[in-house]
Amino acid sequence: MVASDLFIKNGSYMRLKNIQLGYTLPREWTSKAFISSLRLYVAAENLLTLTGYKGFDPEIANDDKSVGIDKGNYPQARTFTLGFNLNF
Repeated sequence: MVASDLFIKNGSYMRLKNIQLGYTLPREWTSKAFISSLRLYVAAENLLTLTGYKGFDPEIANDDKSVGIDKGNYPQARTFTLGFNLNF
């Protein structure tokens, strides 16, 4: 059997995995409602992936049996979260 590089693809990628943007309201605004602090935030997971890879996801499974083999796993879900932290 002859080794071949026919199916080797460039799997280079850059991914923004987690990012969170928040703002804590000034105490002058929140003290009128008997709130000591109020923080509003938005967060995102798997927001951006930069790659030339043609498969579903360049971040393939890396177990002992299939190191570096793309088995067509689904891409990671993009998730957005809105929330607030409230302290009295």
